[in-house]
Amino acid sequence: MNKFLRDINIITILILSILLGLISLTGDRFYLYISSLFMIYSLYALSYNLLYGYAKLLSFGHGMFFATGAYITGLFTLRIFKDPLIGLLISIISTIPFALLIGYITLRHTKVYFAILTLALSMFVYAILIKWRDVTGGSDGLVGIPKKGVIVDISSPQLNYLFILIFFVLSSLTLYLFINSSRGLLIKALVNEERLLFTGHNVLVIRLYAFMISGVVAALSGSLYAVFMSVITPDIAYWTFSAEPLIMTLLGGSDYYLGPLLGAAIYVSLTTALARFAEYWMLFLGIAMIAIIISFRGGVLGALILVTTRLKDKRLKTSK
Repeated sequence: MNKFLRDINIITILILSILLGLISLTGDRFYLYISSLFMIYSLYALSYNLLYGYAKLLSFGHGMFFATGAYITGLFTLRIFKDPLIGLLISIISTIPFALLIGYITLRHTKVYFAILTLALSMFVYAILIKWRDVTGGSDGLVGIPKKGVIVDISSPQLNYLFILIFFVLSSLTLYLFINSSRGLLIKALVNEERLLFTGHNVLVIRLYAFMISGVVAALSGSLYAVFMSVITPDIAYWTFSAEPLIMTLLGGSDYYLGPLLGAAIYVSLTTALARFAEYWMLFLGIAMIAIIISFRGGVLGALILVTTRLKDKRLKTSK
């Protein structure tokens, strides 16, 4: 228990959660909106980094799980049972077999072949969302996803925000504990698959396990996005949206658990600040991200840790 409380990652998540909770007291719609996006994208980036940072699998189709969670929640709450909480839980449960199926198809291949397969399958999901208009709404998407249901009512901005905050805290802490569990250590061991094979473990099974967990967390973030926005379109399954968690992970630092959170904060801040420049904002965003990624090869968090370490070493030398 003492080790748990001393863990810097857990302490940081708890402090961040308290700060995010205080934002809800302001009642400011803009701060609530930006903070909600940050939490949703943080979970999306954390789910991606489980594959990229720990399992060393580069995926170009992670948006299909985000879209799966969003659309299942939207369809369920609009057509079957009007409640955001039940819709969210159904989306998580439904994503498990879907992630296992996609994982079984793609994970027998590695490196560039895995990346291309995930990209192709993601675009297949995107095509279904576009063409199956009677069910998905086509390019118009789903509109009016309810926030008020039979069990929970999160129709007010503060309650909607707190709903997202609860799942953000629980998911980020649970995922961190999982990564540091015995199962998580096996996923980390995928960095050297030959050694893992010599221990008697099945590499494909461990990859599949990591892929499933990653897909479920991504679906959770998509479900929260659907409830938060009340509107979803097929764009969240397009390959460009699948690149966003990779960008966030690289910005923050894939070698650190908190890296994707910092990357999500930078990404949301940049997109919000540069959106005022109308048609040029994507150009400015690209330039800013290229500059950050080139300048900080280990991500912003990696650079901060490196600077802190060097300052400590310098102080130790001067004290001697």
